[in-house]
Amino acid sequence: MHSVVEIPTVLTIAGSDPSGGAGIQADLKTFMKAGVYGAAAIAGLTAQNTLAVDAAEPVSRDFVRRQLKSVFSDIRIDTVKLGMLPGRAVCEEVAAFLSDHPVICDPVMVATSGGRLVDKNSVSALIELILPKTDYLTPNLYELEVLCEKPVNDIIEAGMSVMERFPGLSGIALKGGHRPNPDGTVTDTLLYRENGAIKQHAETNPYIDTKNTHGTGCTFSSAMAAFLAKKEKPADAFVQAVRFTHRLIVISKEKKIGHGHGPLLHHL
Repeated sequence: MHSVVEIPTVLTIAGSDPSGGAGIQADLKTFMKAGVYGAAAIAGLTAQNTLAVDAAEPVSRDFVRRQLKSVFSDIRIDTVKLGMLPGRAVCEEVAAFLSDHPVICDPVMVATSGGRLVDKNSVSALIELILPKTDYLTPNLYELEVLCEKPVNDIIEAGMSVMERFPGLSGIALKGGHRPNPDGTVTDTLLYRENGAIKQHAETNPYIDTKNTHGTGCTFSSAMAAFLAKKEKPADAFVQAVRFTHRLIVISKEKKIGHGHGPLLHHL
């Protein structure tokens, strides 16, 4: 009798990017590259490319619920990855499915190109309904400032304040790409709870000067979700996600897709 092999599986609940660089499309590419099975429920639709976000709108709450019921009733999910969740109704539906699964949330608010993807009501719903059920959070600098409700000078201090605000968080990944170090490097830091204390784990890489960064946040968060689904320890999953994303940035640096912030090229 043949033994059954269980494949690590991640469900992404996020928005769709028709240009293929971010959102659901980047998530699924990342899952495949990281060696896990990817399922996807679309929470929002966007009209965007490498230059700008032209429009964004939520999927109806009923259809979001139907997608999630279909997946959870059939497939074992090891980790849930959250991306763009537009609107309170969508957040309410998603929150109802999160209690029994490890959740890593990329609090998508603003695209690399500068386009606003969700409104203030969506941000409020995310903070009120989703973050209390989130295990790991992966904001960029601008999203961290929204969560802290003020400009951020020290990202470690800001991360600590978010951990204190949301005591259910197991960790927060603080990405340094928006503020390279004076020596030409970038330091990413994971704050995580262990034995009642908040610990730090930092990973430093050379700063890559490139405009091809479309979907970098989605890719990093999805990679960390994938490595957590493979039962890596949080700090190890973080390090592997940082190195995974850095490698893709290096690979994609000199390639050209579109006329703006080009995407990471997961297939290379």
